[in-house]
Amino acid sequence: MMDMYPKLLVDERGKKYLLKKDVKKFGTDLGVVELEEVGKTYYSHKGYKFYLVEPTMYDFLKRMKRNVTTLLPKDIGFILARGGIREGETVVEAGVGSGALTMYLSNAVGKSGRVIGYDIRVESLKVARRNLLMVGAIKKGDKIVGLDEEFDDDVEVEDGLFNVTLKLGDVREKIDEKDVDVIVLDMPDPWNVIENAKKVLNKKRGRIITYLPYIEQTKKVVEKLKEEGFWDIETYELLERVIEISEKGVRPSTRMIGHTGYITFARVPPEESEDDSES
Repeated sequence: MMDMYPKLLVDERGKKYLLKKDVKKFGTDLGVVELEEVGKTYYSHKGYKFYLVEPTMYDFLKRMKRNVTTLLPKDIGFILARGGIREGETVVEAGVGSGALTMYLSNAVGKSGRVIGYDIRVESLKVARRNLLMVGAIKKGDKIVGLDEEFDDDVEVEDGLFNVTLKLGDVREKIDEKDVDVIVLDMPDPWNVIENAKKVLNKKRGRIITYLPYIEQTKKVVEKLKEEGFWDIETYELLERVIEISEKGVRPSTRMIGHTGYITFARVPPEESEDDSES
């Protein structure tokens, strides 16, 4: 998935550089490094140590282009795990932003799954499209549905998942897909999507996930979920603290990632049986 930038160069300070396949020589303030095989240790002409390895999606996430604030790995990972998102599922995401969560959703559902990303902002969709193109989530030349524009792509990933479709559209008005397994909403008023979500979610295993910065918004969405019969409703807040380990001892870092957002999970109500509807 990282065909575009298959090399990660890391200097002895821990500073990282994503490099294209054809880069054989790279210069930094620590000197010039001659690069050959990935998975080796190299030294610059100044004598500083460098590691040349394969990057992960996390490495790309930290350096990708963004035009809005993106979800952090702590929240992305929890959405995937607590949401139970798995191979072969169909996921609708609204509010794709720069495509950070979309990348991980694409990876989670695999080649047999689909991710459909909606946004009402053209600029966000263009930035997300570029990022997703570079990790092989979409193909070279793929259009944004609802946007009549051709893209002159200079990136082509040969071995990608190619399972993401981007759409210019408002899920508060309509969700085109049917039999959806998971809906993820990163938008300011997800309560206005609940009724549409209820119509299109798979009644056997359909789930909805919302991400909101304010507790007042979260309360409102939970109330709407209950009103529409959603169940197994739970809301979480995640805090992240790095632990510093040195010869002097072990202690928490003086800085930590505190509140970012409230994540709410819920299941769609199953269809009523004939016996229940008659009673």
